[in-house]
Amino acid sequence: MTSRPSSVLFDKGVIRRVYERHVRLAAGRPPTLLQVEAAGAYARVTSFTNSLWITQQTANILHRRTPVFAAPILSDCRSFKKGRYLRRWARRLRDFGFSAEAAIVLAYASFGVSADGTQIGTEVVVTADLRLVTRYEDNTAEIERRFMEMVTALTGVYATLTLPRVFTTADVLTIF
Repeated sequence: MTSRPSSVLFDKGVIRRVYERHVRLAAGRPPTLLQVEAAGAYARVTSFTNSLWITQQTANILHRRTPVFAAPILSDCRSFKKGRYLRRWARRLRDFGFSAEAAIVLAYASFGVSADGTQIGTEVVVTADLRLVTRYEDNTAEIERRFMEMVTALTGVYATLTLPRVFTTADVLTIF
């Protein structure tokens, strides 16, 4: 069994499915299997950590949604702002074939900064994007090499950053 992470970044797809599940249940319609899986993974993670994160883009989307459904997610999760070097790392991740959106999520997990500046990055990314997970696993050694090459050239706290582990919602339900 993998140790439980103390900080988790949820990608937009997971949060969207959690939100949509609430909406469907309120409308008296059954949620889809993917929505149930995402909500289950979200609930599992919230049971062992309160360091839950989303990107600023995901927070902005939730702020435009129906408050009764979005508010619980926004109260559980804090949003990262773009930290120094985030865009640079996202560009380098694009070299591995990640989509722009997937690269940004992974970059937030390493270089996203809390509003108060006390936290940079997370230990884990939970995603609904199977291609992101597969591409990350297939290129882990080279991604780690490029990441270490980058952070060892940085100063201060940035030189101590690490790469996140990446899990699907199904992984969360079976591993944690």
